[in-house]
Parts: sequence; structure tokens; C-alpha cells
Amino acid sequence: MAAVLNQLQAGSAGRRAIILGVLCGLAVALIWSSWSVATRFAVTTTLGPHDVTFLRFGVSALLLWPILVRNGFGIERIGVVRMLVMVLGAGVPFMMLGSVGMQFAPASHVATLMIGTMPIWVAVLSGLFFGERFAKPQLAGMVVVVAGVFCIGGYALLANRAAGEWRGDLLFLLAGLCFAGFTIAQRRSGVSPWHATALVNVCSAVLFAPVYFIWLKPNLFSAPPAAVAFQVLAQGIAVAILGMYFYTEAVRRLGAPRAAIFGALAPGFAVLIGMLFLKEVPAPVTLVGIALVMGGVALVVMGGRRKAG
Repeated sequence: MAAVLNQLQAGSAGRRAIILGVLCGLAVALIWSSWSVATRFAVTTTLGPHDVTFLRFGVSALLLWPILVRNGFGIERIGVVRMLVMVLGAGVPFMMLGSVGMQFAPASHVATLMIGTMPIWVAVLSGLFFGERFAKPQLAGMVVVVAGVFCIGGYALLANRAAGEWRGDLLFLLAGLCFAGFTIAQRRSGVSPWHATALVNVCSAVLFAPVYFIWLKPNLFSAPPAAVAFQVLAQGIAVAILGMYFYTEAVRRLGAPRAAIFGALAPGFAVLIGMLFLKEVPAPVTLVGIALVMGGVALVVMGGRRKAG
């Protein structure tokens, strides 16, 4: 009888962990997609890319510095090269590429070409530099993602050339590549995601703050306080803090492959949120491209376990 009760309790705990993991994964996708819409709104109204970049790292650095104080920089453990890749890959260059791109292209492109293609960039870099091989479904998924990117970028180049959407699309792809570099470096560094996040945000804030106030033109003091406060929440708290918390919880409860699949939902969420708040309605070809990217990412993440070469 006791054994049966223990099995029932274990099964109940397992189901609860899965449910909480799914909720955390959905929260991550919602936060990432909402961030793309919030940033797109900021850089097309009262704030510039440099302003949202400063808020992203300045606010989160104030909240995360105790983690860095407790764990240290860990240069000896991480290595100088990996640390540079981490700080540059998820720091100011990544944020500036993405936010400048948002001045040209809509939020749905951000979530699809930057967030959605990150797993593809990770796979490509892993194959090039570490000899990782992939199952046939994963390779098929990469082809599907490329087809989706061509649908989105090709339509932007042909139909919206005057608006310059293709420039934003190119910057989003480069930003996704940067963050993929951070992802690989962080995995191989041996430090926890929270330690890596604190390292990137604090270092980025320290390096970028002098540049922002001395050489750039801050708009924080002339923009409406409500707009600045909203971006403080979106940039420094929602993405940097809550996004990381929910993602690590999803990984802990579901495992990395199943947790990563929720990133493929961000483009769909971004389309809905962008239509609701920014009145950005994607063209049919763009919607096809978004669907292809989402499906392709799902194949790459779930299509089989990578094997080292």
C-alpha cells in the first residue's frame, strides 16, 4: 500500500513539474515577444536605440550586481576569449543591432529573425567549430527555417524596399548570431545562467554608460516619464530578470530541448501583440515565412539528439 501511495505521489509531482514547466515556457515566449513589441514602439516614438540599450543594461546591472559580487568575474574559470564572446554576444552589440533594426522592420520580424533563428545559429556554430552532427529531421528543420527567412526577407526586399525593412531583417539575423555565440560560450564556460547574466549585464552597463552620457545624446530626460518607466520595466526587469528566471525554471522542470521549443512560439505571439498594439499586420507571404520558421525551429529542437563528431 505504501509503495502504491509513493508511486501516486511521484506521478502527481511529475505532472505538477511538467505543468509548471510549460507555464514557465509560455511566460518566456510571451516576455520575449512583448519585449520586441515594446522596443519597436520605443525606437519609433520617443527613445532611440542607445536609450533602450542603456536602460536594458543599466537597470538590470543594479539588480544583478550582488550575484557578480558573490561569484566574482571568474576570468580564470571562463577564459578571456569566452568572456569576450559572452559580453559582446549578449551585451551592447546584440542590443544595438536589434534595436536599430527595429527602426526599420516590424516586431514580428524581430521575434522571427532574431529570437526564432537563435537555435539555428547555435546549431550552425556548433557544427562549424565543435564538429557536432545532426539528425535528418534537424537538418530538414534548418532548411525549413532558411525557406521562412527567404519568405520574410525576400518580401521585404521586393515589396517594402523603400521602407528599408530588409535592413532591419539583416540586423536581426546578425543579432541572433551574436546571441548564439553567447549561448555556446556560456554553456562551455561552466558558470550558471544567472552568473553569466550578471556578468554580461554589469560589464555592459559599466562599459556603455560613459559612451552613452559623453558621446551619445540621451533622450531619457526629455522623453515622457511614463514612456521611460515602461521601458525600465520592459528592458531591465521583464527580459533581463523575469525572462531568465522563467527560462531556467522551464529548463529545470522540462529539460533543455523541451524548454527551448517555447522560443519558437515567440514569433506567433509577436504577430498577435504587434497587431493589437502597433497595428502592424504582416503580409500573407510574411505570415507563411513566420510559420515556416516556427515549424523549422521545432524540428531542430525536437528532431533528435545531436551527436559529437
